[in-house]
Amino acid sequence: MLNNHLLLIAGFIAGLTPEPRLTVSEWANTKRHLDSVSSAEPGLYRTARTPYWEEPMNHLSVGSAVQKIVIIKCTQIGATEVGNNFIGYIVDCAPGPIMVVNPTVDMVKRNSKMRITPMIDASPSLAEKFKPSKAKDSSNTISQKDFIGGTLVLTGANSGVGLRSMPVRFLLLDEVDAYPNDVDGEGSPIILAEKRTSTYPNRKILIISTPTIEGRSLISNEFFLTDQRYYHVPCPVCGEFQKLVFAQLRWEGRDYENTYYECAFCKGKIAERHKGNMLSKGKWIASKPELKDKRTVGYHINALYSPFGWKSWAEITEEWVNAQGDDAKMKAFFNTVLGETYKEITEAPEWEAIYNRAMEYLPNTLMRSVAFLTAGIDVQSDRVELEIVGWMPQGITQSVDYRVLVGDTTKKDVWNELDKILSETWSREDGAQLPLRLACIDSGYNTSTVYRWSKKHTFSRVIPIKGSDSLNAYFSSPKIIDTVKHGQKIGKQKVWHIGSSFIKSEIYANLRQSVDTSTGEVPYGYCYMPQRETHYFKGLTAEVQEIVRNKKGYLSYVWVKRYPRNEPLDCRVYARAAAAIIGCDRWSNERWITETNVVQSIAEKKITKTIKKSNKDSYWNRNK
Repeated sequence: MLNNHLLLIAGFIAGLTPEPRLTVSEWANTKRHLDSVSSAEPGLYRTARTPYWEEPMNHLSVGSAVQKIVIIKCTQIGATEVGNNFIGYIVDCAPGPIMVVNPTVDMVKRNSKMRITPMIDASPSLAEKFKPSKAKDSSNTISQKDFIGGTLVLTGANSGVGLRSMPVRFLLLDEVDAYPNDVDGEGSPIILAEKRTSTYPNRKILIISTPTIEGRSLISNEFFLTDQRYYHVPCPVCGEFQKLVFAQLRWEGRDYENTYYECAFCKGKIAERHKGNMLSKGKWIASKPELKDKRTVGYHINALYSPFGWKSWAEITEEWVNAQGDDAKMKAFFNTVLGETYKEITEAPEWEAIYNRAMEYLPNTLMRSVAFLTAGIDVQSDRVELEIVGWMPQGITQSVDYRVLVGDTTKKDVWNELDKILSETWSREDGAQLPLRLACIDSGYNTSTVYRWSKKHTFSRVIPIKGSDSLNAYFSSPKIIDTVKHGQKIGKQKVWHIGSSFIKSEIYANLRQSVDTSTGEVPYGYCYMPQRETHYFKGLTAEVQEIVRNKKGYLSYVWVKRYPRNEPLDCRVYARAAAAIIGCDRWSNERWITETNVVQSIAEKKITKTIKKSNKDSYWNRNK
């Protein structure tokens, strides 16, 4: 009890203390000790080791009028310590409420144990500000640490409750490109977190991240709204200041060790040994100095600035050469080395290519490796369309059947037909009969009718879904919403949100796959297709992605129709979501074998009833 009173008294005194003149970099140079657990260079922190962080840290100081600092960066450039120094400085010099947001709650635990706690223990000026950790002591836990005059709260961007927890003056948003686009249906976690600072006119917000995909990168959008500062260093030959860019690195063949930098002005050869002196004389220059909001600043830095002993120019050139022809490696190079977004290959596959490789097999006959079936159902005013998809190991699929049920979807007839399809089974090559494991039906049109029909079936058979272009995953946890009829609430309905854009990108990548003609090897994600009319294949590839900049200046991907009818693509998206909800992406090889053999075992015991149906794919009868 005495300790708590002392903390309250000390906090009151701290609140009366004038704001410090000390900057974050000055504090770090004298008070911040790096431990051997989380740092490769333990000992007293030295800003001179990474001089490019001096200005950003000084703007994080309470004496600066800047309120928001955005840092877009490569990896392993010292930015994590900028965030840690920010926290340490606040605790020691300007106590108040601090919130740190990591991408997930699990990462909060790792950050707390591996970075925050070691920093506190290694720095005496910090250790004396915190109460020692004791069992059942709620003031010092993994996610909350009280100190004299303030509290440090750590939460995950995937926790809406955590982001709403308390008002804060100081906010650190770490690795925001790994944040979900929407948290618990409440919107952007960045916006939710920033709202926590709205009552503090002297707030400080630090946003740090390595970028990811162009059009989806949150940090890139945040940086675009700043004055966009780049670190300029002087050429040791001519003295001209310039930002270091990868295009100016020069090397011969695979002689990476002799990589040098060519000055953009005098064409002089700059050896890496000059970099330390160049960094010490560098300065940040804004590329958009005309920006009216001087309370927000942005910084971009890449691995070419890494201090001696960290990533070398030779390593950078070698990574570049080794990444050629490998999309995954090239993406990693752009993101983690250059600190830049990567533009994915998003072109829609050509429908003719898929049409020409369609196989001659009965549409309703399953291949031997199919373990289960899903359906994707799209509802329009005058029809219901659905695709039955068979799922095999390695993400390989077979388009089994495509149905178009023509009729007014406000009437019962079309829904009765859909009921019958849910009761059907499909024959596999070995004689096994497979029913539909799960169907996802879009509830965006004729919503109340879709909900009523879905409720007739258990959630293990039919799931109502809503598409979301902002969800960067197959699906999110289901949400319970009110069902309304004639303006009156009549019940509750569980609805799943699925990542429409995320799934479309995967489908297009899979549709571009082809079987190796020399070896017969079937690639991961390959899609087997039966022969159908051209309308189906055009519909399957009906949309293309375009990058647009919205009114706020943010870049984002939007899907644009190049053919008017896109129902086959939508149905495939919903069928894929159903497979993900079943959990097949987490199955081991043994699980796939078990799932496939269980069906065969049932078939051998002859306990499956097969409903007689036409072998002809009803897409041929589609209204054109």
